[in-house]
Amino acid sequence: MIKSFILSGVGLLTLLFILYKSISSFIIEQEIQKARLLAHTLLYTREYLAKVAPFVEVKNKKFHPFSLTPAYAVSQIAKTIQMKEHLYVKQTSDKYRDPQNKPNEHELTAIYYFKSHPNAKEFFQIHRGHENIKSEHLFYAYPLKIDRSCLKCHGPKKDIPKPLLNKIEKIYGDRAFGYKLGQIRGIISIKIPFSEIKHKVDILFLKLSLFLLFLYLLGIVLFTRINKLIFKDIDNINEYLQTKLAKNIYRPFKAKMNFFEFDIIKKGINSVVKSLKNYQKTLYKSLYYNELTGLPNRKKLIEIIKRKNYPLILLDIDSFKEINYFYGEEIANKLIKQVAERLRDYRTFHIKIDEFVILQRENISKDEIYELTKNLIKKLEEPYDIDDYSIIVKFRAGIAYTKRNFMRALSALDATRILNKDIAFCSEADQIRDSYQEHLIWLKKLKIAIEHNKIIPFYQPIYDQNRKICKYEALVRLIDEDGNVISPYFFLNVAKKSRLYFEITKQVIDKSFKKFEKNGTEFSVNLSTLDMENDNIKNFIIQKLKGFKNPKKISFEIVESEDIKNSKNAYEFIQQLKSFGCKILIDDFGSGYANFDYLLSLGADGLKIDGSLIKNILEDKNSQIVVNTIVNFAKEVNMQVIAEFVENEEIFEYLKNLGIDCFQGYYFSEPKEDIEI
Repeated sequence: MIKSFILSGVGLLTLLFILYKSISSFIIEQEIQKARLLAHTLLYTREYLAKVAPFVEVKNKKFHPFSLTPAYAVSQIAKTIQMKEHLYVKQTSDKYRDPQNKPNEHELTAIYYFKSHPNAKEFFQIHRGHENIKSEHLFYAYPLKIDRSCLKCHGPKKDIPKPLLNKIEKIYGDRAFGYKLGQIRGIISIKIPFSEIKHKVDILFLKLSLFLLFLYLLGIVLFTRINKLIFKDIDNINEYLQTKLAKNIYRPFKAKMNFFEFDIIKKGINSVVKSLKNYQKTLYKSLYYNELTGLPNRKKLIEIIKRKNYPLILLDIDSFKEINYFYGEEIANKLIKQVAERLRDYRTFHIKIDEFVILQRENISKDEIYELTKNLIKKLEEPYDIDDYSIIVKFRAGIAYTKRNFMRALSALDATRILNKDIAFCSEADQIRDSYQEHLIWLKKLKIAIEHNKIIPFYQPIYDQNRKICKYEALVRLIDEDGNVISPYFFLNVAKKSRLYFEITKQVIDKSFKKFEKNGTEFSVNLSTLDMENDNIKNFIIQKLKGFKNPKKISFEIVESEDIKNSKNAYEFIQQLKSFGCKILIDDFGSGYANFDYLLSLGADGLKIDGSLIKNILEDKNSQIVVNTIVNFAKEVNMQVIAEFVENEEIFEYLKNLGIDCFQGYYFSEPKEDIEI
């Protein structure tokens, strides 16, 4: 609270400071307005006299001959104001005729200002006065410009009537002639003592300060009182929470509140307490039974099988999310209820929205539980008539038989998806787990190889019909810790299931580009749909191509598959590669998915006939027909044809006679770490 008072005090002082500045600005503006009004009054007086003076002649010798001229009359008025009102008012000029109207330095500054700023309408400053006024004051100046009436006395001498000119020269001498229309003749100078301004500011500031101080003290008193009552209400609430709710004592909160807002909190607390009482009554049911079906839930199941091991059948509805999405939550819930109803005759537990567990007797045989599960699935897969729909669903089942616990049943259910079966035992899940262990071993080898730069591209030459090397294909190899060269057959699928695959792609591309940058020989690297769907890999390749001297020497071999046909990203990336001049080759063409229209749509530059068609081509009539068809098509559309798996002289000669352009295989050379120069 002390901190609040200090902050509020600082705030008050800041407010007073701002208030003082604002009042000062306001009062100064008022004084400027007063000076402005006085200057305008004198100006309008001059204008009136300028109209009247030519028609009035002063005959009384007691009065000055020019008593009714604007300059003289206004000067006399100014002297009268200065004498009676104690306010400095003066009409002055840098070319004064009356020595009493000689300007001081500040007035000269104002005159020069108006001369350099012809459009300025006023000038004011706050500064020390001249010898007549010692205190600080507000200085205001208003410009006096030559109009047509002024030229009668102040214009060129030749234009002034001779009698008037003689009279002026006799009284004032040869001064203040030769002005032109619109020139600055002088100023009306007004000085208001700043002591008067300060006095007004201080009086107004004092009144407002006292009023604000009163409000501040009143606020402190009210704040202290209200704060005390607020803390009393808070203490009552806090005491109730600590002594009752924290100890699970759900009694009504009856303390009287001082504020309406805390009364609302009190009602809210009592409402929560009432809900908690009701919740206590339903807690057991919600803990152990599924709300939708009323069947015992997973928690209840776990408690039971902790006491005794039973064989478990874990049933799962296939693609329930799609059912829920397509038919909506209401229909999906009705479906779950009907599934539960069909399972009422069994010892059934509702585990998740789409999972049910059935406990079986301890002495049931493996064959019996399998037949029971098969019949149960058949029963559950009969159509469900819900509203206007007849819904058919598929089920899977995982059976925990030898090792009887829920997690084993869950593993068996997972195995059904991997094995693509409707029913699986936990023993089958064990076999899958063994394959996972093999997977982990290769994953470890991959990590070590990547960390130690042991992912190496080997290069297999590709020969033309004259048995000359026309290009190389970069093929990935892994060098293990014992120095063995490992084929991608053993590790590539493992890599694709992890994030390591893209690092392999990067290393092969990086090392291949460096190898052939200086050599200048054509080469090709392999890309998968995975690579072409990955923005990081695509950006990596584009940057490498931008830095490569001759991208036209590079071919990208793309494995033919249904995935790439349906990939818009892959298609766009292929077009981007072609824009660099790179060639696109379709790898393993004819390996089960051969689409000539797809070849044309990609704009492929060539294709590599799959090795499965080449290695048996001398004996297999079907392979001969397929290869011949592919070659004829390629020639028609001007595509290069490369044959893989050329293992001997006979195959080479046969393919050469078919008109195949290039050849690759162990007949010529196995993949090697280096290339022939």
